[in-house]
Amino acid sequence: MKLIQLHVGVVQTNCYVFYDENTMEGAVIDPGDNAAAILREIDRAGAKITYILLTHGHFDHILAVHEISEKTGAKLVIHKEDEWLLSYDEMGEFRPYARHYVPTPVDILAEEGTMIQVGGLTAEYLHTPGHTPGSCCIKVEDVLFTGDTMFRHECGRCDLKGGDFSLMLQSLKRLHDLPGDYRVLPGHDSITTLSEERARNPYVRQALGK
Repeated sequence: MKLIQLHVGVVQTNCYVFYDENTMEGAVIDPGDNAAAILREIDRAGAKITYILLTHGHFDHILAVHEISEKTGAKLVIHKEDEWLLSYDEMGEFRPYARHYVPTPVDILAEEGTMIQVGGLTAEYLHTPGHTPGSCCIKVEDVLFTGDTMFRHECGRCDLKGGDFSLMLQSLKRLHDLPGDYRVLPGHDSITTLSEERARNPYVRQALGK
């Protein structure tokens, strides 16, 4: 699996592109803005994007969805409990940052355990609510795309509409309890590992009652 990371939008959201080196089929995770830059990287890699996978529906993860979908024909995937967030009307205080947003119909409403085949790679949706009702982590091989659930030594905020800190703690415990180790690619901040977060993330420790 090949990976590309970009920082996009007003809050420098992490957008990721991953693709299968054999088939060159790929997916974009959380195209939060700057569609032209994302498309340039896709073209440079020679990847064929078949899916746009969203970890959740907040504005800073979705503003480039329409243009990426239009240019690539990729199918849009989001957890069923976050589809409502794709409406401009639900952006509330963030609407001034999203004047160019164009809603895009969802092709697949994911649930816990939904598998998306991207060439020879399988992307698995893990439902990890707390930041939003439909927040998910997406597991591909040894990589965990954690959106705004888990950051390096942090977790996502739970004070926006649909947020729930008690659910966040349950989700963090679930991630802690996953077997093995993973590279953790979050929606903001720097890349980390699950073993690092098990040891040093204070919210994970709180989730464990420590």
